[in-house]
Order: sequence, then C-alpha cells, then structure tokens
Amino acid sequence: MHAIRALRGHPTPVLDAVLAVRQLGQAVLVRRSETPDAHTASALVDALHGASMVPVVLVSRRLRRFATVQLVVAVALAVAEVVAVGRPARPGAHRR
Repeated sequence: MHAIRALRGHPTPVLDAVLAVRQLGQAVLVRRSETPDAHTASALVDALHGASMVPVVLVSRRLRRFATVQLVVAVALAVAEVVAVGRPARPGAHRR
C-alpha cells in the first residue's frame, strides 16, 4: 500500500517509500527465517514504529491522520506477529 501511495503522489511520498521498503524487507526476512525469534523481532519493530507515531499524532496537524493510521496498522501487525509465535509452552508440558 505504501509503495502505491508513493507512486501516486500522496502527500507523504518519502515516508511512504521508506515504509514500503522497511515493510517489504521485514516481511522477506521473517519469511526466510520462519523462527519464533524472527516473529518476535518483527513484532518489536512494529511496536517501535507504532510508538514513534504517538508524538506525531499528538503534535502534527498535517501528519496526524497518516500517523494515526500508521499507529493502528503497527499495533495490528505487532499483535499478528505475537499470535504467530504463540505462547511458550510450560516446562514439562507437551505442545499440541
């Protein structure tokens, strides 16, 4: 979506291009490794991105809508990564 926005000349083409590259790279790395640690790191990256949007939401009128959408998407992606990893098994318990 960010790549399309950047190519269509939306108001934030540089931000959209940077986010498109970051998300694509992140997805490729997680897909290639397919380990719980990769999903955890990806969730952390998404959470940090969401956290970085909070000040923008609070301060910038021009970027408020963009940052709000980014915050919501980042939280959703972080939650999806955590769900993909699942809960760790208790010691001595068998995973099903």
